Order: sequence, then structure tokens, then C-alpha cells
Amino acid sequence: MKIITTNPGRIFEERDIKTCGKDNVRGPVVRLTPERDQEILGFGAALTDSACVLLDKLDEQTRRDLIQEIFAPDQANFSITRVCVGASDYAETVYDYAPVADDLDMAHFDASHDDRTIIPALQAAREANPDLYIFSSPWSPPGWMKSSHVMQGGWMLDRYIEPFTRYYLKFIEYYLSKGVRINALTPQNESETDQQSRMPACYWHPELEMKFAKLMRSLLDDKGFADLRIWLMDHNFIMWHRAVFQMDDAETRQACAGIAWHPYEGHPEQINLFRAKHPTCENHWTEGGMIPVSLGRTLGAPVDRSKPKFAEYGVSFIDGLENGCQSITVWNLALDEEGYPNVGPFNCRGTIEISRDGKRVTRSQEYYCLNHLSRYVKRGARRIICDKNALPNNLSVSAYENPDGSLAVVIANTEQFDSELNLQVGDTIYSLWILRESINTVII
Repeated sequence: MKIITTNPGRIFEERDIKTCGKDNVRGPVVRLTPERDQEILGFGAALTDSACVLLDKLDEQTRRDLIQEIFAPDQANFSITRVCVGASDYAETVYDYAPVADDLDMAHFDASHDDRTIIPALQAAREANPDLYIFSSPWSPPGWMKSSHVMQGGWMLDRYIEPFTRYYLKFIEYYLSKGVRINALTPQNESETDQQSRMPACYWHPELEMKFAKLMRSLLDDKGFADLRIWLMDHNFIMWHRAVFQMDDAETRQACAGIAWHPYEGHPEQINLFRAKHPTCENHWTEGGMIPVSLGRTLGAPVDRSKPKFAEYGVSFIDGLENGCQSITVWNLALDEEGYPNVGPFNCRGTIEISRDGKRVTRSQEYYCLNHLSRYVKRGARRIICDKNALPNNLSVSAYENPDGSLAVVIANTEQFDSELNLQVGDTIYSLWILRESINTVII
């Protein structure tokens, strides 16, 4: 029994924990109930074009050691990653795989762009973690399939839905030919915005996305990919009504495993509003790190790059998980010190920072925070329902039962003072001292 603590002054510091009698309890008590909720798939970050370009700048030994640290099950254990189908805003250039307009049968399909850095990074990551779960998302179909005729902005056109399914299948088959099997897909990243045509992006009417999902499901089943899952929407919590509308259609529900969520607008409680309507659907956090206090972002506005309080990352992740997320995949695994490479208007930080010359690697607070989940909450864990009525506002708690029967309880303390907390498991009470501005994992 131990508690592992990380805050700005400590990294994975371990301390023993003790039990106490009911008559000696001081501070609030969180009781772990016998009830279980969603099953956990994993935690990780996106291997965008930008991230892979920067990994490639490292010398071979440093790159090998870093990938091992991030993905190996006995280290950080990042067990899920996202790959882009064509260019996202985090790429060196804008590109797609269908260079010939109206090539409806994809005779000229060419994904060789990804051979240079993306596929080698995925191969290395899966070698480090053979159970790595890879899902894919397009930021835009090829421009000739859209109202805008370019990758930046516009609407997906109905007449190109079937060619787009063939395009997507070609991508999946190409990756498989390189030894990289895709486990799940989303039809479109952020399906209700085109980002004012300032980056690869595309509007999708919800019914058109449903049509694509049904056609894609049939094609995948016919081509030997029956186990490849489809997650719809891939957009913000606030758009939960769209998710309900789509999954209310029985054929769509049969074709799709669940919904992909982003935290940029709305609140994770809106996932639970969706779950009330569709309790058997999967729910996955597929992009974004800390939920901003404003719960939104303004296109083109300067980004506040000041570091948030360390434990606020933990609160964001805990809130998502407590409302039903089965996985958390944050955005770029790596960017440089200025948030590049980048062909879009947003100025993000990487989970890991790699300098442009490949000489320096810096691990972010978000990285260490996510480690507290990825290291200790294993695939197949079930979230434990907790009685948290007495929990003060500065503490956030989420508990899990791992497949081996061990318990992992993740605790964030956002205040600048230490706090007492007790965990009750059955008749046993564990007395904890939660350090200021910290993320913690209790192992029982």
C-alpha cells in the first residue's frame, strides 16, 4: 500500500500509507462503493505529423529511449494514440492522399508521405507497447470532395461519400501493409467547424456523417476489418445533442461503437447526459489537454501560454473519467518550444517539447499528470463509484479496480496547502496526507 505523488517539486515520490480506526479519523472520508462503471481502454497522446517530424530529429539512441519511456508497459505505458488521415493543422505542409481530382476508384491513391516519419514512429511505438491502440481521424477529405475545393474549410459533399469510404479504406490497408493496424476511426475531426478556412477542416452534416458510417461499416466488414470500431462526432462536449440524434438512429448505432469527445466547449457532465440516452455506447476523449477555465477558445486569439497550476491537469482528466470517458488521448505528443511545426492558427504546447535541433527534450506537467493514470490504471480496469459527498472543493478523486484486483485511486489537490483525506474500502480506512498542488495515485 503506497501513495505516489508528483507536484512541481517532486516526481513520482513514493510514501507508505497507514490504516486508521474509525474513532481516529480526521478529515473527509471518500468511500469506495461496490458499484462499477465504465471499462478503461487507455491513455496517450497523438502522433501527428508534427510530433513525428520532431521525434525524427532526435539521435537514434535518444529517440529509442524516449519512445520506450513513453510507451513501454513498465514505464509510462501510453497505450493509445491518434494518427491523422492526411494533414491536420499540426503538420509541415497541407497534404492528402488523392492527388487526382474525381479519381473515384482511388487508382492514384498515394500515402507515401507518411513513410518518412509517421509510420516509423508508429512502428516503434507499437514495438515498445504491442498492445498500443491506434485510432485515426481526418481533418479534411481531399479538397475536390468538398464545397471549398481545398483542404482548408468547406462542406463535405454527398456525391463523394462513397469515394471517401474507398479513400479511407485505402489508408487503412496501406498502414496495415506497413505493419500498423488501425483499431478505430472517426469520420471527421471536429465535424461542426471549418475553422474559418484557416487550416485543414471540414463541416459534416450529422446525417451525412451517419451515411458515411453505415457505408464504411459495410466496407470494413467486407474487407476483413470487422473488429475496427467507428466513433462518431469527434467534437466538443457541448455538442452532445448531435451525438444523441445520431445514435437514436438504429442503423447508425449498429454501425458505430460510440462517440469521440473534445473538451474545448462545454463540460464533461454533458457526456453523462448522452450516456443517459445511450448507456451502452463507448465514450472516448480523443483530443485536448487541460479543460480551460473559459471552456472555449477563440479562433485566432492569442493563447495564454502561462502554465496552469499543476494539479488542474489532473482535475480535467478526473472530470472526464468520472463522467464516463473510457480513454484519454491528449493532443500532440511532441512540439517544439514555439508550438511548431504548425500550418494552422492555434498555438498549442506539446505533451513533450523537443527543440528544433533535436538536442533538448522537456517533459511537460501534462505529461507527468497523465502518467499517474497511464502507469497505474490498466487496460480493462473498471471505474469504482465513490461516495464523495464530504469532499472539499480543492480535492478531486477517481478510483479504479484493475484486472488483477488491485485498486488505483487518483487524487488531485489544486490548493497551495496540504490536505487530509481518508479512503474507506470496505471496513478499512486509509489515512492520507495530500500534498499541495499535487497529483497522486494510491495503490492498494
